[in-house]
Amino acid sequence: MICKKILLLKYILIIFIISFTTGCANYIAKDLIKPNKNIKSHKSKINDIEMSYYTLGDKNKYPLIFLHGALVFTDYYNDLIEDLSKEYYIIAIDIRGHGRTTIGNNSFSFTQISNDIIQLLDQLEINEFNLVGHSLGGIILLYLSKDYPNRINKGVSIASLYHYNGIDFNNDKFKFFTQDGFRKEKGLYSNFILKVIDKSYHRIGEFDKYKKTKVILSETDSVIYPNLTTLDLNKIETPILVFVAEKDKLIKPSHTIEMSEELINSEYIIIKNANHDRIVIGGKYRKLISTNIFDFLKL
Repeated sequence: MICKKILLLKYILIIFIISFTTGCANYIAKDLIKPNKNIKSHKSKINDIEMSYYTLGDKNKYPLIFLHGALVFTDYYNDLIEDLSKEYYIIAIDIRGHGRTTIGNNSFSFTQISNDIIQLLDQLEINEFNLVGHSLGGIILLYLSKDYPNRINKGVSIASLYHYNGIDFNNDKFKFFTQDGFRKEKGLYSNFILKVIDKSYHRIGEFDKYKKTKVILSETDSVIYPNLTTLDLNKIETPILVFVAEKDKLIKPSHTIEMSEELINSEYIIIKNANHDRIVIGGKYRKLISTNIFDFLKL
């Protein structure tokens, strides 16, 4: 009898935890992607995809491209992008398979993603630009700087990496990133992050597409991981400001610092106590980040 009661209490507790985490995830997702009435949404046929992007700010100002991190999309960064739009004309892009951009038939390689972005900017008749990228967006910044050196004026890399050995595969927070690529690993905290992202895609009506993106990422092993070398970095001449999240649990801060030191025209700033997400998402470090970006780009 006692065992049955304990088992019943266990089930009740599990149901409570699931309900609580689902409710929290939905609330956080709603807060993260709250609409911005000032943005203008666009879609363009680029290569094999329909690319979604939005613009913000005065079109007569210098263009600044903003690129999001893996699995998420531009709406997560609305507050920071709003700040940056005070000085620049923002083009915030959802890369293939993310946000409202379609998956297409081509690969998710960094070369392909870089070409998608250049094709869009050619269509918009933007020949030169600044670029800010968080995490995955920072990787794409490196590939664009390497392959299209005459297009980028200056770049800003936030909590990013140049090689997959910079990922902390032993962390407890991002267990879905493994040495073999994206995997939906078990773990309460890890699954909670994915649950928040799931809810975000539900809110924009793109959940079915997002499920397919996760399948593609899980079947293509480490295609989402960069494998640039220090020799590659040594050849990149683009001035790049690198932000290091001191408490980053996904990317080793020492690796991000090394990346900056190997780039021939780079400097880095360590953001004390910041983690991989909160360095740009939320308001705690936003003013510090945007102020340093403005100072760097104006030099």
